[in-house]
Amino acid sequence: MTPEDFARFMAALSDGPEEAGRRYTRLHQKLVGFFKLKGIADPPGAADVTIDRAAVKVVGGAAVPDVERFCLGIARNICKERWRRERRESEIFRRFLDKLDDNADEEVERIERLLKPCFGRLSGEDQKLLRAYCQVPRGRARAEHRRRLAEEMRTSVLALRMRVTRLRSILTDCVKKSSNGG
Repeated sequence: MTPEDFARFMAALSDGPEEAGRRYTRLHQKLVGFFKLKGIADPPGAADVTIDRAAVKVVGGAAVPDVERFCLGIARNICKERWRRERRESEIFRRFLDKLDDNADEEVERIERLLKPCFGRLSGEDQKLLRAYCQVPRGRARAEHRRRLAEEMRTSVLALRMRVTRLRSILTDCVKKSSNGG
């Protein structure tokens, strides 16, 4: 979002810049509280996404008589999106664990044989990043851990997630090549 777009969004909150700032802060806090009540991981991040989406709509010319109510509507949709994603992820993880229970020894041996050498090919910095990123497996603690990790690296959570996704793709490609014998 450009500074001009943000200024237009703030103008939709209030005519005066000081009052717009107060309303923005209050709106953000209200959204964080809403996401906490709904059990969403990373409530501040979800609040930021909500405000960003609302700002895009407002700047795009949508008629929004009450920005706060508009944001709460968007927040409800974000909750649904995140719940669906969490359900999908936990279902995939559950299926993985079920499959792992069926042939755990074979899987552990396969991981040792295929993944470990691929992991070893990554730079020391990338290995350290993946270990740190995957340190906390689930829930609110995971989101908070990854937010702090991004802060330590002086980057955004999104940039961190993109870097980890790239590293996972590298590992996936390496494992596929190794498992196909080439």
